[in-house]
Amino acid sequence: MKLRKIILAGLLSIAIFVVSGCWDMVDIDRRFFVGNIGIDKAAVDDKLKVEFTMPIVRKISGEGGQGGGGGGSTIASVSTVADSIHAAARQMSHRLSRRLFFEHTRVILIGEEAARDGIEGVVNFLSRNTEVNRRGRIMVVKGKAEDALKVKNEYETLLAMYIANIFENWTFCSKFIEITIDDFMKSAYSTQGNVLLPRLTPGKIDVSIGGAAVIKNYKLVGWLDENETLGVNFVLGKVRGGDLTFKQQGEDYPVVMSIVQISTKTELVEAGTYPKFKISPRIVADIVETPVDMKIDASMIKSLEKDLEEKVNQIILKGVKKLQKEFQVDVLGFGEYLYKYRPGIWEYYREDWENIFPHVEVIVDTKATIRGIGASL
Repeated sequence: MKLRKIILAGLLSIAIFVVSGCWDMVDIDRRFFVGNIGIDKAAVDDKLKVEFTMPIVRKISGEGGQGGGGGGSTIASVSTVADSIHAAARQMSHRLSRRLFFEHTRVILIGEEAARDGIEGVVNFLSRNTEVNRRGRIMVVKGKAEDALKVKNEYETLLAMYIANIFENWTFCSKFIEITIDDFMKSAYSTQGNVLLPRLTPGKIDVSIGGAAVIKNYKLVGWLDENETLGVNFVLGKVRGGDLTFKQQGEDYPVVMSIVQISTKTELVEAGTYPKFKISPRIVADIVETPVDMKIDASMIKSLEKDLEEKVNQIILKGVKKLQKEFQVDVLGFGEYLYKYRPGIWEYYREDWENIFPHVEVIVDTKATIRGIGASL
């Protein structure tokens, strides 16, 4: 009997701890699930205009069993002016009947002006808010974030899903920066605010994600275009696919190659006053388009491989030189490479790396192999 009482008391004690773990639970019907967060510079000095968008569930699923919920927008949007993102979310408690919930947030958009003022507040919010989905996406808008949040896409019900799913196409183009909120946070902290983010350009019924926002010391300093971003992705080893187009001399119609395999090796060649790095991409590609009268034989394949190598060399050097000469910020991982693999040399450069990086010599040695030439008649 005494043993039974001891066991019962033990089970009751465990139950108390289990039940107490849900003390802060909020019922699902008492939450607004935030899909997007838009951050713009407000007209008031040193304040932000923060906008939250949320799906209207009854209109998506159909209230009372009726599909479509009677039409109208399936997305609700609320905005406020505040000192910070957290303060903006708290201010919403005065206006909304439910609590904002960020675990399903897919997209965070930072307007251009707000990014130029600095994104430290965004980093701080993300680092301290444990609700925010670390697999979500963060990007800088060419213009205002609120304009991007007004886009009414004809093919997707939810704007957050539409924008987030564009990143699934990264393996087909590699002309934008593929990064999650978790990746962004790690990069921002490890480099003291030097990072590349995707650039989003809003239209009327769609958005375009291409190119990159260059963040230096937590502030937007400029942009990379799509080809420059592709070149940087080659250096970072983040190209997974895409097409490369060039014209041969005397031809009006271009040759189009599709990347099917790629690897990139970075190595330190020389450590003098300024270090010298060698970037060695190895590419396997298929021919997908050519001028109709082009004869594809062994000699032509060799010629096209050389053209492809030169094309990749040019793309890489264009992106590297812009980061070195115009922005003077190492988001290529050269400093990280030295820190990891040549720590003794890194100690020599570390204190003055920001001034050394613009003078780093970069040589590119691309080797290309054409695997397939498509159907032949």
